[in-house]
Amino acid sequence: MPVGTVKNLVYGLALPVLGQRPAWRARRDGEEALARALWRKRCVGACVQRFEKGSLSECVCVGYAALEPQKRPVAPDTVFRTASVAKMVTALLVFRLQTLGRLSVTEDISDLLGRRVCNPHCPEAPITLGMLLSHTSGIVDSPAYFDAFGRGTPLSELLADPRSYLPAVPGTTFRYSNLAAGMVASLLEKRFDLSFEQLMQRELLEPLGVSGTFDPSGLDAADVADSYRVLPPARAFSAAQRIASAEPMKEPDPERRYLPAAGNLFITAPELARLVLVAWGGGNGFLDARSLEEMRRPVAGWPEKAVNMRHGMGLLTLDDPAVCSHRLWGHQGFAYGAVNGVFFDEAGSGFVLLDSGCSEQRVGHLAQVNRELIRLCLDGGKDGRP
Repeated sequence: MPVGTVKNLVYGLALPVLGQRPAWRARRDGEEALARALWRKRCVGACVQRFEKGSLSECVCVGYAALEPQKRPVAPDTVFRTASVAKMVTALLVFRLQTLGRLSVTEDISDLLGRRVCNPHCPEAPITLGMLLSHTSGIVDSPAYFDAFGRGTPLSELLADPRSYLPAVPGTTFRYSNLAAGMVASLLEKRFDLSFEQLMQRELLEPLGVSGTFDPSGLDAADVADSYRVLPPARAFSAAQRIASAEPMKEPDPERRYLPAAGNLFITAPELARLVLVAWGGGNGFLDARSLEEMRRPVAGWPEKAVNMRHGMGLLTLDDPAVCSHRLWGHQGFAYGAVNGVFFDEAGSGFVLLDSGCSEQRVGHLAQVNRELIRLCLDGGKDGRP
């Protein structure tokens, strides 16, 4: 993923020459504008589920969920790995449990985990659950965290490593952290003595009648999209391999359950849109007013200032007239060449984008493809080259 102004500029210049061209044609029908936008961004395949004033509307599918061993078209029921959009859904679970009075985002994570956790640079300052959700906890993705992917490092070992912390008072500094967000699953497992998947199904997805999972072991690979990088062209994620290697999440394992919550949600675009509408309007009391306000309230700004984006507890706020004439909330997900996004406005209109690979070019933290869909779906945009 290109990070930084120079890398994004180079990526944008190289994409038309070296990038993989879509193996599909933009349609010429009522969905022409969205299809053309996705084609220009070199989308391998995508599903865009729109919603208007709190209700699902058009579902636009283009391209392919897989290119080999044979091409498999994207359909509304194609399951995608959402990458970091999963963090928004994890936050929804937390705020549902808060609405039920079973935990609070103000709780010290030491109390949730059952042992003291502190930043060694300021050991007396508490770290709260809400700080994990807003990326202000001071817990960071250190080299020890990346080593843990292959080693299965226990969470207690990571939290005992001074490299896992910023030299800053918890709650004062924004640093996007997959470890911090993923730890939420470990804390919930410790508190409720259920696996994260069981808790997610029982308390969030099943009550809402939404189909989705953080445990891919039971999925059919024929239903799940692969993911491709379009520059340089390559398959980066095999659904079949991921499903075959997945261990069922039947029992709680707080010491090693800090990875799925940060990016391992598998879901279709229409089903994800139903969850987004809960983040918008509370789901007729499924989330209480306090939880909705805390989820959407911006806490800290992204270090990249090219686009005015601020992060709250599970949602980011986009408030930039150069991108959209009115304020939006949402989340993005970048992984294995996929560039996913959800954005919605105060009126309950917006979109979900899930794809199998797309241009990874960004302006600041905002993906160019999401910026284009915001223009078309939420700011009265018309088709045309940006």
